[in-house]
Parts: sequence; structure tokens; C-alpha cells
Amino acid sequence: MKRRFEQNQQDCVFTVLSLLPTLGDQLLHELNVELITAKLQQSRSQRSTPAPTPESSTILPAKPEQPAAKNTNDTGSTESDPTKKEDAEAETIVNGKDGHDSDTGATVNGDTKSETGSEDTIQDVAKADGSAPHAEPEEVQKSVQASEPTTEEPQQQQQQLQEAAAAVVQPIPRDEAAVAIDRRTKLELWNELKVMSLTRTVTALYSVTMLTLLTQLQLNLLGRFTYVSSVVALANPTDASFRVESPAVKGSYTSTNGQLNFQTEKKFLTFSYWLLHEGWRRWSDRVREVVEDIIGGVSLKKTFNAKEFTELLSEIRERLEYTEVDGEKVPANMREYMLPDEPADEREVLRAGGVDEFDLYVDPVLRSLLDETRDFIDSDDFSTVLASTLGATFARFNLALQPTFNPFLLSPPRSGSTIEEIEDEDDVDRSVPFASLLPVISRQVHLIINGVPNEYVDSLSLVKDLQVFSAIVYSSYGEQFSQ
Repeated sequence: MKRRFEQNQQDCVFTVLSLLPTLGDQLLHELNVELITAKLQQSRSQRSTPAPTPESSTILPAKPEQPAAKNTNDTGSTESDPTKKEDAEAETIVNGKDGHDSDTGATVNGDTKSETGSEDTIQDVAKADGSAPHAEPEEVQKSVQASEPTTEEPQQQQQQLQEAAAAVVQPIPRDEAAVAIDRRTKLELWNELKVMSLTRTVTALYSVTMLTLLTQLQLNLLGRFTYVSSVVALANPTDASFRVESPAVKGSYTSTNGQLNFQTEKKFLTFSYWLLHEGWRRWSDRVREVVEDIIGGVSLKKTFNAKEFTELLSEIRERLEYTEVDGEKVPANMREYMLPDEPADEREVLRAGGVDEFDLYVDPVLRSLLDETRDFIDSDDFSTVLASTLGATFARFNLALQPTFNPFLLSPPRSGSTIEEIEDEDDVDRSVPFASLLPVISRQVHLIINGVPNEYVDSLSLVKDLQVFSAIVYSSYGEQFSQ
């Protein structure tokens, strides 16, 4: 029995790993954090690209013919051609630089190198509520007037020059309404990024935990039937009706000598479809509601150290895992996220799972399995196991975040030394802006779902409470086997 039980636990791990990609594809598609990040990067790149400006030769009036020599005593300069000075200054106004083109790789906000990736995008959060300064038409007009030559020129030429400069400058300042809309859009994107990043990761942590518990229940219930069948086979060697390894005839739902036919087992395992396609969505809506309520007003510039961020996660967990009944906090029931309750939903699960149309009903044996599964989920033991497994899952998540708060953990040990001296105590538990944590939080989803090896699933399989709970399920033979 011990050997069969241990093999059953390994089967549970392999089954969870095989089902996670189905969950992950939907989770990453519907909570697309990367798409929001790309929009912010696109907005940033558009801001860093200089707007095309017309050539000064097509706007400024043609130069009048000048005499060979000019009187420069009044200007106090050595320039031989004041009109060239006007052309150069007008070009400076148009191009926004000292008469020469800058490298096309110039960066935004004074940076000297190109920034890519979600971490670099996060650093731009301080700019989300401001706009870049722009030249005012009055200031430009004063610049044009200051650049006028002191030599006497026809009044018409001066007027043409001023009108041409005004025509170039006017499109440059952004409309205040457009600036406000752009600022509001970026703020909305940042807030959505903040909420969705944490919602997606928390949803993934809970979903992989619930999927593990549901799989443990299903396979241990079926494993119990298999074990009892083997015992019956040993007790009745001449009875050939106990276990049929090949698929049973369609429409056959009878249980003989405490065993299940293939079709009933298949239909029972199909009910994991509910959590993988519907239950996680309902849970995600609940998670988003709580996350939005707790961190909706938290600034992206706010800093957290490891302890403070762990406390933030604990607050989110408490809101999710407990509900208030008659003034007392009791563990929340997760059954609605793990199994369907309505007969119509049960039939839809069977249909979506590929069951034939004439088999879309729950026979008494399958009903007994589903009811027993629900009873286990509603039990106090399950609440205890759920708390223990979630504790292990979030502990693994917090461990993955530690290098962000403590860069010392990323430094390789010095050769020939087994003791490292920490020079700066602040580096052990430094405070990190919330915006800088978002990329780290988002990346963990890919490790939760697609990690190889999957450290989250492995850590769940080592939880003692889960092993004990699985043993209880596996050894609960029931009254039908007592005879």
C-alpha cells in the first residue's frame, strides 16, 4: 500500500505539470501585462523621436542683395553678414539645437543610453504626471527680435522674417488639452500595470495551489479504488470481473467489487476543466477587487523593503482567504472555484471535456465521487491544508524577490573565503520603489506556470500537511468496501 501511495503522489505532480500550460496560456493572454508595458515603451519612444521640421530655406524669405562691406561698429561684432546670423538663429529655433543634427539615438530626459525592457520602462514613472517643457511663442519671438541686425533693412523684410519665424514656432508647443490627455492616458496605463501585475501573479499562485489540491483529491480517490480492486483480486483469484484495464463499453457506468470503469474515471478527471477554464477567472476577479482596494492608492514612487512588501502580501491574503460571518473571521470556501455546483455547469464541463453527447449526465457512481470530493473541500482539514500549502507557495515567491531587496544575495562568494563581510547594512534590506518591483513580480508568473524544474510545484509536494491529507483520502475506503 505504501508503494502504491508514493507512486500516486508522483502521478499527482506529473498531472499538475501537464495541466499548468493550459492554465498559463489563458492567464497570460487575458491578463496581458506585457501589452501594457509595450504601450508605455511606445509612448516613450514617440516622445524621444524629434518631430520633423521644415527646412529654413523653404520658409525664410530670400536674402536681399547686400553691399560688399557693412558697418559693424554699432553691433560690436566681427560678423560680415548679419543675414547669415538671422538664418542660423532661425534654424536653431526650428531644430531646437545649435544648427547641427544630433545623433538619432539620443535618449529621453537627458539619459545617455537607450533604455529597453520593463525595468527601464519603470524608471520613467516619475515623468507620467508631467510634461516636457516647450518653447513659448513669446520667448521665441523675443529671440527673433534680439537677432535682428542693427543695420537698416527694409521694413517689409523684417516683417516677413518675423512672420516666417512665427509660422515655424507655432506648431511646436503642444496643445494643453492634448498634453493633459496624454498625461492622463499614461497615468491610467501605469495604474493598470500596477494592479494587473500583482493580480496576475497572485492569481497564478492561488491557481497552482488549488490545482494541486484538486488533483491530489481526484487521483487519491481513484487510487483508493485501484488499491481496493487489487485486494479484491487477490482474495478472489477466480473472479475475472474485478478490474478491466481496457476502456469499458460506452454507456456502462456500473461499479463491480469496488472498482470503476474507464469511462467513469475519465469523466471524473474531466472536472478539472472547471478550475482550468472557469474557476480561475472567477478567482481572478476576486483577486483584482482586493488588490485594487489595497494598492489602488499606493504611489508607484512609494518604497518597500522586504518586510513591508511581505506585510502587503499578507494583507491581500487575509482579505482573500477569510470572510466575516457573524462578526468572526472564518476561512473562505474555495469549492465554487474548484468544482461546478449546478447540473447545467456539470454537463457543460463534460461536453467541453470531449464526452459523447449521450454520456452527458452524471451517473450514481460519478455523483458519489463528486459528492465525496466536495465534502473533502468543505472540511476543516482541507482549510488547514489550504493554509499550509498557500504558506509554502507565498514563501517561495517571497524568496524569489529577496535578491531585489538584498543585492548581496546576487554577489558570488569570493574565492578562498567562506565568510562575507557586509560593508553597508542598508544593502541587506534596502527599500525599492514599487515601480521597480513590478517587472520582478510579472516575471515570476512564467516561473510559476512554465518553470523547469517548477520549484513552486515541487515545494507544494513537500508540504507535510498535504501528504497527511492525501493519506487520509487514500485510506478512506467507505462503507461500500466494508463488506
